[in-house]
Amino acid sequence: MDAPEEIKSRLDIADLIGEYLPLKPAGSGAFKALCPFHQEKTPSFYVSRPRQSWHCFGCDQGGDHFSFVEKIEGMEFREVLELLAQKTGVVLPKFDQQKASARKRLQEVNDLAVRFLRSALAQLPQAEHARQYLKQRGVDDLTADLFKLGYAPSEWTALSDALIKNGVTADELIQAGLSIKSDRGNGVYDRFRDRVMFPIADVHGNVVGFTGRVLLDDKAPSTSSGHKEAKYVNTPETPIYHKSSLLYGLDKAKGEIRRQNLAVIVEGNMDVVSSHQFNVNHVVAASGTALTVEQLALLKRFTSNLAIAFDQDAAGNAATLRGLDLARQQDFSIKIITLPPEAGKDPDEAVRKDPQIWKDAIAHAISIMEWIYRQAFRNRHAEKPEDKKNIAREVLMEIRHIIDPVERDHWLKKLAVDLDVREETLREVMGKQKGDMRYEIRNKNTKTEPLPRDHQREFEQRLFALMLYRPEIWQTGTQDLGVAPEEWGEAEHAALYTILQERYHLDESLPATADPFSGSAIRPPAGLTPDETKIFNVLALLGEQTFQDWAIDKLQRELAVGVAAMRRLRTTRERTRLEDEMRQAERVGDEGQIAKLLEQFKNLL
Repeated sequence: MDAPEEIKSRLDIADLIGEYLPLKPAGSGAFKALCPFHQEKTPSFYVSRPRQSWHCFGCDQGGDHFSFVEKIEGMEFREVLELLAQKTGVVLPKFDQQKASARKRLQEVNDLAVRFLRSALAQLPQAEHARQYLKQRGVDDLTADLFKLGYAPSEWTALSDALIKNGVTADELIQAGLSIKSDRGNGVYDRFRDRVMFPIADVHGNVVGFTGRVLLDDKAPSTSSGHKEAKYVNTPETPIYHKSSLLYGLDKAKGEIRRQNLAVIVEGNMDVVSSHQFNVNHVVAASGTALTVEQLALLKRFTSNLAIAFDQDAAGNAATLRGLDLARQQDFSIKIITLPPEAGKDPDEAVRKDPQIWKDAIAHAISIMEWIYRQAFRNRHAEKPEDKKNIAREVLMEIRHIIDPVERDHWLKKLAVDLDVREETLREVMGKQKGDMRYEIRNKNTKTEPLPRDHQREFEQRLFALMLYRPEIWQTGTQDLGVAPEEWGEAEHAALYTILQERYHLDESLPATADPFSGSAIRPPAGLTPDETKIFNVLALLGEQTFQDWAIDKLQRELAVGVAAMRRLRTTRERTRLEDEMRQAERVGDEGQIAKLLEQFKNLL
């Protein structure tokens, strides 16, 4: 048994937390108190003696012995470990500060690389053209230091040699994505050469990767085969660098994003650098890719409002809209930033010409529907019958998806005026479109509406907590009712449910008795990750808090009703997914995909 587990085995969590808070009984083996981590008048802080865990249902924080003392004492984990070891008489093994996790080591390697690249930019004579490039782009020294901009020398092994001299191994250089294994022997050579270097940090400010930009677009470095290398080279996927989970500049922008309740999304790193230099500090870059689930989850920590600046050359194409569909589905409020013609081609040019131009463009960002409307009229003549027909088709396609009837009528009336046609004519067109199955999807008469994201999560948490409350309820849900992993809408619930199904099939953690407070509560199976264990304990505590004293027949009825509702919601989610994919297929005219989706929808009905 390792030291933390031995400490927890010797120290009851209720006794520990009882030294800090006045705990009151909340059922057999459970206690409650006012949460010490947020202001509240009604206790929502619960401690479970059988599970040796705590959770606050008000501020959604929880954990074990160590997490509680860390938070309430403001200590680091090592300090808490020493404090509780002394308290319980556990002898700690000698702490080896040189031994770090693989992830921490790769961050250290990247930090060393940053120091070398920064020094190369400042001191190497051959870096003069890099210094001139940044000067021409208007980057001042403070901004270059803030973003840790650097220069990768043109020699094949300059960075690798320097880091190896500082104790980094060739394998670590390869794992960090800084070097490539040579096919001529056991050596390595630099991935980045003769480039301006942009370190990429995670949300906490740890450097996890790099982007290297060529200095002269018409003189890009050549590969050994004579082909020109890409204008931008990024760190490949590594144990710490996952492009889909990162937003350039978020570590520096998150505070201002929270203060302004708005995140400005741009495409290029220089757009971010320039914006921050001129005190537009809530700007991050998606690096030219559509926003991913992981990136949206990061942004959701700080705001639900996005303002997105498109490359003006790409505005209006179908891929641009598809890139926003995911954000729209995640309940983000989204506006589109349009730069005036005199501003230049991107935010970097705009802010350097006049920071106020960029600030005004952000302040005057328009809704997606307004942007789509303007794009439909762009480079068309509303008095020409063919253009009029195409404008109406594109705008009506989006108007159909507006749920609010007042907003929908607003756009119909506006379109009728701007096209100089009768409103009834447009409604007639929409009516004819609805006669086609592909246009009927959103108008099917169903009683189940999609739950708001937070409500669905709460619903599933309650149902999952019910299933974990007593062994026979779990068995009823999994066996008699046959709940399947894919029926859970929340990814974390589906993943945990899959694991529990596999482990509990062996009955390794399901007690024989039904009393969850006699030491026979359903226990988390061995092998769960810390995150999975945390989710399990939160759900189990919620079950203890919600369902104590419920008779078994009442629990069974609650389970049957909950599973039936979950299945209706799954059908609704599938219908919504098909609607969104249908809309995308319509935009690009993919008749094959449309036919496929129609068949799926018929089967769903």
